[in-house]
Amino acid sequence: MSKDKNNYSLLDIIGILFRWKTPLLTLIISTTVAAIITSCMLDNYYTAFATFVPTNEEQKLFDSAGNLTLYGGDEAVSRVLIFAESAPFVTYMINTFHLDSIYDIDVTVPGGQNKVEKRFRKLFDIKRNKHSGLEISIQDKSPAVAKKMVEVALKKIEKLYRNATADNKELIKQTYEKAILEKEKELIIVADTLTRLRKKFNIFDVKSQSETLSAMLSGLESDLVYDKAKLQAFLEMEAPRDSIINVKARIRGATMQRELMRGGAQKNPELETSADIYAFNRGRDLIIYWETKITNLNEELSLIITQFAKFKTHAYSNIAGIIILEPVQTPNLKSYPIRSFIVIGTTLISIILGIIGVLLLDLYNRINWKEVLYEKPNSNT
Repeated sequence: MSKDKNNYSLLDIIGILFRWKTPLLTLIISTTVAAIITSCMLDNYYTAFATFVPTNEEQKLFDSAGNLTLYGGDEAVSRVLIFAESAPFVTYMINTFHLDSIYDIDVTVPGGQNKVEKRFRKLFDIKRNKHSGLEISIQDKSPAVAKKMVEVALKKIEKLYRNATADNKELIKQTYEKAILEKEKELIIVADTLTRLRKKFNIFDVKSQSETLSAMLSGLESDLVYDKAKLQAFLEMEAPRDSIINVKARIRGATMQRELMRGGAQKNPELETSADIYAFNRGRDLIIYWETKITNLNEELSLIITQFAKFKTHAYSNIAGIIILEPVQTPNLKSYPIRSFIVIGTTLISIILGIIGVLLLDLYNRINWKEVLYEKPNSNT
């Protein structure tokens, strides 16, 4: 077989196409006409869409900042995506709009229900956009039905979302109530302990009593030194007996008072005083510790109660479960089919396939199949 017969130049290809121009044009024209007719028979589909974000249905416990975020985070968005792609949601949409009739699918035959679900999932889409929001879209032959389906889908998604978080909100509520009850019990115990310590050490205000006792002891010792010096002077000058007795009485009283302030009441329980500086020094650190503890407990309890109030205000309010950023509109332009693309694409494919087919047919005709099939191999002599 001659290899020259199987080689094609550009002129050969043009010549082949020219010889086959009639069947080639017939194929292209007939394919184009068929594409036009077929595309005209296709139904128009319209896409309705909306953009929304879920609200923050759950609050973190005991957040020190105390801020409530209206919009839900990534976890809330992911949860909505799960609900929107779940079987209960798809079944609800199919039953609500009788999609088996709209899609003309017999659900009584085996696999019919699955076909309806697959058809709906093909026409339904929900995805996260670049701004962490959610875009939902549904296609239908009727613009009004497409809009209505998106509206119903949004309400159903919101219901599924809020129902799923209801149990968790109740658990958070119980956790708050338990935390408040425990803090109140602890506060009562600390308050009782502080009361007993105040009574034991006669300390009611550490700061003021510290200043008062220091001033009292300093003044008492100063007066005692003065009276002792005065007594010595009276004795040396042989002052009247009444004056000496009076000074001695003051010295004795001051001395006893100083002993009581220095812990004498512990040695003699019959004597009581609220100015025992030794008892004050022993109980001061304990009182300060328990006062600090009760202050911290009050602050913690106040914070928890404030957070609980904010949580209840938000979680049990009538705020919508989702916030619609871009409301659904009735579509006025069809989404598909794009008939010009169908016709042009079909025409281009028919041209390419037609040219390939013509070249293959011409190559087939050029080959001497008897020579190819029965050609004997050359033997070396």
